[in-house]
Amino acid sequence: MDKIYSKLYNFLEIGDGFSTVIMGVLNLSPESFYKGSIYNDLKSLKQVTTEMINNGAKILDLGARSTAPWSEKISVKEEMNRIIPAMELICKLIPEKVIISIDSQYREVCQSAHDIALKHDKKMIVNDVSCLKTDSSLGDFIIEENIPIILMASKKVPGDLCTIEQIIDEFKKTIKFLKGKGYNEDNIALDPGIGHWIEEKTHIYDLKIINRLNELRILQKPILVAISRKSFIGGTLNIPDPENRLNGTLSATAIAVYNGAHIVRTHDINQQLIEIIKMAEEIRKNK
Repeated sequence: MDKIYSKLYNFLEIGDGFSTVIMGVLNLSPESFYKGSIYNDLKSLKQVTTEMINNGAKILDLGARSTAPWSEKISVKEEMNRIIPAMELICKLIPEKVIISIDSQYREVCQSAHDIALKHDKKMIVNDVSCLKTDSSLGDFIIEENIPIILMASKKVPGDLCTIEQIIDEFKKTIKFLKGKGYNEDNIALDPGIGHWIEEKTHIYDLKIINRLNELRILQKPILVAISRKSFIGGTLNIPDPENRLNGTLSATAIAVYNGAHIVRTHDINQQLIEIIKMAEEIRKNK
């Protein structure tokens, strides 16, 4: 099978043979499941942004809406009110070769963020957990502007696919749709959607997806895992509080990288994480 390779904005190389890309989570949503990840004032956001960049983040994932299905819902207007000042701040802080990811399912939010990125000459990608199902016009937007996108496996609602076979099948359909519209498929990365998105998806499904992550290689796209402090760790280890799931996160991250993840989306960027990822990469190289 051919090697997986992508180059975003002509400087960020992602794929086989390259260091795992670390994506730091910048969470503006007080509704989110992990309260330790919420930065609801610009001072704390500035501090954590600087720390994540200094610790090796190449992508910063900025989100203002909790995507957990049990979370309180907010309007698109509220999402934009949270995103816009944060985006202005981050664009002033980050160096040229750090990319901002907008974690949103809505064109209006992503377009506003993109306008700010252009104003500051910064690079942006879209991270859509609905796989373009929530707002079909978001697909039109990324095609028109040729903006790279992370697609999370979803059929009708975010994260509603439970097996690797279902995930691959749905990704094939979305990739085919985008290619048919003339979109550059080299700008696509894939997230299998690990997490308790729907009631019937127990933690066992997530363990199996991580175990079979390598099967996503058939799609020839960089693979992202978003597993940081998620409920499957709590379910496996009987740890209900996300605050106490760091060890489980690090263990699952090492296994995901060994099984082929190219991008790791995480709340915690530190030397411990860097070393764990490096060890997993080196063991994978020497299979």
